[in-house]
Amino acid sequence: MDKTLSLLFSLLLVTGDAYSAEVTDAFVDDIDDHYVVRVEMRVEAELESVYAILTDFNNLHRLNRAIKKSQLLKSEAKRHLVRIEAIGCVWFFCQEVIQTQWITEQGRGYISAVTLPEQSNLEYGRVLWHIRQQGEFTLISYRTDIVPKFFVPPLIGTYLMKNKMLEEAQETIQNLERLAQFDEKY
Repeated sequence: MDKTLSLLFSLLLVTGDAYSAEVTDAFVDDIDDHYVVRVEMRVEAELESVYAILTDFNNLHRLNRAIKKSQLLKSEAKRHLVRIEAIGCVWFFCQEVIQTQWITEQGRGYISAVTLPEQSNLEYGRVLWHIRQQGEFTLISYRTDIVPKFFVPPLIGTYLMKNKMLEEAQETIQNLERLAQFDEKY
């Protein structure tokens, strides 16, 4: 079985589905020290609510428990400087991930982010979100390419890192749907 499919299968077995949020397609790989992630998701929520949650830069911790803090540092029209502090753990190995990013609302449901390596512990980072409505669902495409500055122990291995990234995607999409459906703020 393809390693991406086996990761997705094990992820779906571990994750309970209290909502209709689902990861419909996922790909995670490491290519020359780059961790490349592509995830297609579907939530039962209005596009405007989903978009508002994803651009609530001071409250990104509501999307995923790994995010400890997010802070909007500066805004220039549709371009925002955001600092995100997260902690990721795989078994006994935990690593704080700090990213300062320029996030740009590009229109037509696209949001991109570029990591500033000098203010982050990533050597490289790019993210592209695409959010679009389809009936009662909002479809979300997420693409990222990152290169950590920190050491990932060989014992942890690429397989476990990939699995953790997929688990984080599933948690994020479920929280996104829950927030969009039930939080009066949005």
